[in-house]
Amino acid sequence: MKHRPWLVSALLVASACTTTDIVYRTRPPFNPPPDSASGFLGYFTVSTKQTTCGNCHVEKQAAWVTTNHAHAWADLQGSGHAAAYCNNCHSVSQNGNSYGKPGGYAVKADSAYLDVQCENCHGPGYTHVQNPTMATEPLASANVDTGLVSTCAACHTGVHEPFVDQWKQSAHGSGPGWAVATTAANLPTCGTCHEGKMAMETKFGVTGNFVEKTSATPLRITCVVCHDPHGGTGNQHQLRASISTPTLDNLCVSCHSRSGTPPWSVAAGATGTSRGAHGAQGLLVLGINVGWIPPGFAYDTGQIVSSHGSAANPNLCATCHVAQTTYTDAATGAFALQSVGHLFTATPCLDSAGLPTATTNCAVAQRDFSACSNSTCHIGGPSVASTAFQVFQARIDNLLDQIWTDTNGNGVIDPTDGGLIPQLLARADSADSAQLNFSTNVTTVAKGVLFNAALAATDDRQQFLSGKVLGRTFATHMASGNGVHNPFLLEALLTSSITALQTTYGLTPPIGQDLRVHATPPPGVRLSSIRVVGSR
Repeated sequence: MKHRPWLVSALLVASACTTTDIVYRTRPPFNPPPDSASGFLGYFTVSTKQTTCGNCHVEKQAAWVTTNHAHAWADLQGSGHAAAYCNNCHSVSQNGNSYGKPGGYAVKADSAYLDVQCENCHGPGYTHVQNPTMATEPLASANVDTGLVSTCAACHTGVHEPFVDQWKQSAHGSGPGWAVATTAANLPTCGTCHEGKMAMETKFGVTGNFVEKTSATPLRITCVVCHDPHGGTGNQHQLRASISTPTLDNLCVSCHSRSGTPPWSVAAGATGTSRGAHGAQGLLVLGINVGWIPPGFAYDTGQIVSSHGSAANPNLCATCHVAQTTYTDAATGAFALQSVGHLFTATPCLDSAGLPTATTNCAVAQRDFSACSNSTCHIGGPSVASTAFQVFQARIDNLLDQIWTDTNGNGVIDPTDGGLIPQLLARADSADSAQLNFSTNVTTVAKGVLFNAALAATDDRQQFLSGKVLGRTFATHMASGNGVHNPFLLEALLTSSITALQTTYGLTPPIGQDLRVHATPPPGVRLSSIRVVGSR
């Protein structure tokens, strides 16, 4: 490599002219490691935070110096609770890399090792700077797991920083979709959102090298998929994309927007699922490219995008799904956990100790709505948000019941079930049966209605996610968030769908009543008096 010329000059000034004598002296772009045994180099110039690695990797240096890692040591000292056991996560040490034994500041308390620098993740750089080739390049790992020290988990774990602890419990870290989507057959199409290496490259253009880059083993959606460890993105928390931009380029929406509208994809004669909307959460929040639009569909355009997807909620998905919340011991009131929101669950169930879990399959009273209530949203505390949630879920459930009520609980739309679709199925005319034939690409009102019903399915009405009709499973991924991802749009789609079923097929209308007649409100909660109006 080329060594940089370091300028040593003397400026000679004469009365009639100026003469500049320049003497070039070659100096290696690295200092001897303060901890010579480990080979950690640390800062080249402490006062300017110029890392040794940054002497060559100038673009990474420029980005890194803007991150919190670049002032980690000063932050610790100014925190008021600095202790010796904190040092290894706020300085260049064995934490975060594969060195495997104490090194850097843990061995030599030199100022060159202050802050979280390149070598925290990449490991000692001394061998590389002496012979800077790809063979000597110290690679960082993109993998994370609790107990795995050669990665982000070395520091970002524990009750104060449980990023990896919570991630591991989340769908990003252990979701069932990963095992299916990353099989050899599904990887080419599903991997762009379900496999970390493909997601980084296809969604964010990441082409740099790392330990797992060429491994045949799929990578989960780990920290570095969403966060750029070098910084320089211009987004908060070193995120690879904005979480506030209300477009398909939004960090969360880039994957949670796979498909939100028909057509049907199962070939005639084939068995399997006619998949409905897939990963449509972001599309719902933004109110774009989502839902089957019934004939005569009409709605209040001032409400079609809920406040969850408007300027009133600048962080969009992250406001609720990545909320930081402090939890205290229910008995003593002492600090118990600083949740960092990396369960990615908006209203998590609380365990017996009052701490959040990765599930939402508990009673509403056992769920924490703290993330939904702040100075601008659901003012009045979590109970206000909880009530709003229950009211709207009851309204959505009522509309879903009018489309299909699984009376016998077998998960199959039978002619004897309640609702409009069973009425249509009960008619002997083969033409009516064709309206529910999911082995064709023909869009019918009946199929469109079931698409919308599956899109809006709640925890109470999950039969719409795996229900069968005429031997075919019609399904979608849970997308509505019990209606909250866009309550006004979902209500408008369902009410219009019900009207379309009624008018298209001449079915007995189950609508027209006050919603309170059929909806079951939560204890102590009164549903507002709203009549079903779907189209005009």
